[in-house]
Amino acid sequence: MKKIYILFFVTFSWFISKSQNPNIPFENIKQLIKQADPKANIDDKLIFVSFWTPANNESRELNKEIQRVQNIYQIAKLKGGSKGLYFFNYCVAEDVLNYKLALKRDSLQTRSSLIQNEETKPLINNLSASQVPLTILYNSIGEVLDNNTKKEDVFKLISKQITR
Repeated sequence: MKKIYILFFVTFSWFISKSQNPNIPFENIKQLIKQADPKANIDDKLIFVSFWTPANNESRELNKEIQRVQNIYQIAKLKGGSKGLYFFNYCVAEDVLNYKLALKRDSLQTRSSLIQNEETKPLINNLSASQVPLTILYNSIGEVLDNNTKKEDVFKLISKQITR
């Protein structure tokens, strides 16, 4: 009986640690975006941040879906006077070769991508590879609109932000 309780506790603890969203300030995300793409114009845009690793297929598939949705809504008018969607992906790994291969294989834009390094780790509160896939959707003033979005929910989430 003790084994069952221990197994339950370990499973529950793991689930809680996976579901907790790290508190990453919007200012840190803006700083990372400027580091990756100094010419990026993120004013009045929704910012969809995806944390991923090359070894995690679920996070890579999620990135592909986010990019597909970004291509659809890139210049759409969004609620609150916002205009467009900016997709930023941050690779929570330090394997540069696999990162570059994954970017190319998944057709991700290098200008809106950044790989983890010692300088950027503190900006993301030392997010680990075990916490991916993780997404955060910010509005243009930095409020979190959604997080931990599943691949099948990306289109619906962004569609809700569209004004018609």
